[in-house]
Parts: sequence; structure tokens; C-alpha cells
Amino acid sequence: MITRRQSLQAMAGALGLSGLASVGLSRRALAAGTATKKLVLVYNYGGWDPTRVFAGEFDNGAVDMERQAQAGTVGDLVFVDHPDRPGVRSFMERHGSKALILNGVLMPSVAHENCLRLSLTGTSADGSPDFAAVAAGHSMSEYPLPHLVVGGPSFPGEMGAAVTRAGSSGQLEGLLSGDIMTWGEKPAVPPRKQAEDVMDAYLASRARAAELAATPGKEKELLAAYGASLERAANLEDLLHVMDWNGGTDLSSQARMAVDALSMGISRCVTLGFTGSGSGWDSHSDNDRIQSTNFEALFAGVSELMDRLGSTPGDVLPTQADETLVVVMSEMGRTPKLNEAEGKDHWPYTSLLMVGPGIAGGRTVGGLDSYGMGKLIDFASGEEDREGTEVQAANLGATLLAMLDIDPETVHPGVQVVEGLLG
Repeated sequence: MITRRQSLQAMAGALGLSGLASVGLSRRALAAGTATKKLVLVYNYGGWDPTRVFAGEFDNGAVDMERQAQAGTVGDLVFVDHPDRPGVRSFMERHGSKALILNGVLMPSVAHENCLRLSLTGTSADGSPDFAAVAAGHSMSEYPLPHLVVGGPSFPGEMGAAVTRAGSSGQLEGLLSGDIMTWGEKPAVPPRKQAEDVMDAYLASRARAAELAATPGKEKELLAAYGASLERAANLEDLLHVMDWNGGTDLSSQARMAVDALSMGISRCVTLGFTGSGSGWDSHSDNDRIQSTNFEALFAGVSELMDRLGSTPGDVLPTQADETLVVVMSEMGRTPKLNEAEGKDHWPYTSLLMVGPGIAGGRTVGGLDSYGMGKLIDFASGEEDREGTEVQAANLGATLLAMLDIDPETVHPGVQVVEGLLG
């Protein structure tokens, strides 16, 4: 019996072969015979405790480590192992050879919203796009929804045209079908399909004529962009039945939608969000129980994401996992020491996990010094170096763009890339 999912995927393949927009393979990737690097960002808003999974500071007197925790290793990858988190250990054993843990990254603030913007854009300046939006903006002509935000935060900035938020109540499906017009207190009656087709054709014709008649310059550029937007809108309507747009808010459902969007050529970048279970990540009290529960649930979801990527054919390479960089991060860390409530407060040094192409994987880079601050590293090698440099938010953003084969100089001019992390 053919499932609905199989029917949708078969339809996507048929549409791709018939030349529908960009549903199917990236035209640039096909022409070059190389895969465009894609991105899945799993964002954990609230501030996690890196020393409970990523930063094994067992010999550091400045850090209160967890009871029963011990160092876990997979080759040169070192992590924090604990009997209450078998899912973390299982993930590291299965994917550690392609994973990179980066510890001690500075987000120079202890306010959630400030660190959120810094971690995603590399700057505190308003209007700056996040690195997923930048990557998506480089692929505007190749994907109907270049950056699909299924959950979690997003800073589109000037790349707003490349970013689409799916919505938790089927808003995107409603937009594609037109049903969203009937959702308000005063529902609008959409035109009949035949009338809508006539209007679409008229607008496209007028846009082409205006562009041809315009003199070179800003006006012609704007008219060309408008014409491209009309074409993209028409193509988006054809995506309504290509995949299931009613994704849930849990990480498993988000992962399913992400892999569908990547594998069907709908998106290059997808952002997922995980705020933790119960009281979230912001563990000012009862830190160890909260963090342990959240990390175990997080890695269950990320493991499912990796399984889906690994079992789905790639555009050019064998699987989507071979073509997709997965980045798991949070906007800040927690203080090295427990407070009187057995909690941990805000701390500007955090860690992140990366898995996939574009990285020199299978290792842990960085750590915390005797003050709980990020250790200095040699940017060329990624090795600890007392004469080295601290990894800051801007360096992180530039490095992630480089991993996606995008010149970071165009976004972060003069900002140093951590070359030792690049594969």
C-alpha cells in the first residue's frame, strides 16, 4: 500500500522532472556536478549548560561538574557522558566521527535577546541578517523557499525575501492554498480559479512590459525583482500538494518537515527550534535535572534528524546527510559554579555542535580556563594556544558561512575565520 508520504514524494519527483520552479535538484549543483551545501540549524533558546554535554571540565576547579559524569570519547571527540543521558552517548558513538564540538565561544552579553542576535548574526546591529538567511539569499533563484523557519528564531534583515516562517497552525499551507483569506473575523471571498489565472497572467505581462521599457538603473532592477517575485509566487502555489506542511511543534515533526524541504529542493536552509521540556533551558535553580532532561530530549530529536538525512538520497552525493551541515546551538551558557539553589545563572561563554560536510570533524575544540572563560586557540589549526585568539560571535558567524562555501568577507569584512575548523 502506498502511503501519503510516498505519494507526495513521487509527486515531487514528477514535478521536478517537468521543470517546475526549483522543486527537485539544484540546477547549479547539477550543472557543476557538485552538491550545494545545505544547512539545518537546531536552536535551543534559553541558555544551556555546556559543561553537561560538550565541555568536559573535570580537572578545572573553576567548574562544578555533575555527579556521576565522566569523560566520553569517540576518537578525538571528547564529551560529557552520564548514565541519565544514554541518548547523548548513542549519538556521539554513531555520528562523532563527523561531528565537531566547539567550546568557549564568547557572546559578549548576559541578556537572552542580545545573545540571541549575536549568536545568529555575529553582530549586535539591528537589521543584520542571520547566517542562514545569508546562505539562503545566495540561492534565491534555485529554491522556492530558500530559508524555511519551521521553529526557533530568525533575523531576516535585508534577506527577508528569502525567509519564510512555516507557522505552527498551518499558516504556510493556508497561504499556498489561499484559504488563509477566510480565517479572519471578516473572511474575504477569494476569486474563482479561472479569474485568478487571468489576473496572474495580466500582472506577469504588465511586469515584463514595464521592465523592458524601463531605463537601466534602480527602476529596472526593482521591476525585474517584482517580475521574479510574481514567477516565484506562481511556482509556490504548485508546492501545496508536494509535501505535508502541517508540521507539529515537537522536534521530531520539525525534523520530518526539514528533510522533506531539503530533499525536494524546496529549501536550502531550515531552522528548527527546541526550547526544552517543562521549565525550558533557563535553569536558575535545579540546574542538573533540568539540563539533563533537556539534553536527552534534544539528542533524541537530533538523532532522528540525522537518521532521516542519512536515509534520504542526496541531490548529488549518496545522502542528504552528505550535503547538509547540521548546527546545534544556544545563545548563551551557564555560570561555571552552582548557586545556592543548585542552579546556574547566565554566562556569556557557550558551546555548539556541528555535524556534516564543511567541517574538520571527529574532535573537540576549545574549552574553559581557570576563570570559566573561553580558552584561546590558534585559528589556523584550532588547537589550544596561550598566544592565540578567543572565538567570538563574529568569528563564529564568518566561520559558519565559510563552511557553507560563502565568502564571509561580503558579510563580515575583516573578521577572522577559524580556518582550523574547516574541512
